[in-house]
Amino acid sequence: MSFLFGRHHNIPPNATFMLTQVGRKKVQEFSGDPKSRVMVALETGGTADIDEISRSSGLRRGTVERMIPSLIRGGYIQYVRGDTGEGE
Repeated sequence: MSFLFGRHHNIPPNATFMLTQVGRKKVQEFSGDPKSRVMVALETGGTADIDEISRSSGLRRGTVERMIPSLIRGGYIQYVRGDTGEGE
């Protein structure tokens, strides 16, 4: 998962994410901010990739990509899978 925490967030194109238990609790405090919208998109859709999150949340793909690392560090979402090109 080092691709999520480097200086440049090179998230594999087919990486998928899901809401954690902490995220499920936090989504109950929905405030309409972009991070809340990403979490609601994952709550509604279950596991999703960046494009699916973008469509569901109404946010641009780049915005979602920039938020993913901080949502993971906060424990709200988790990485499920994706091709890193390094042979999982």
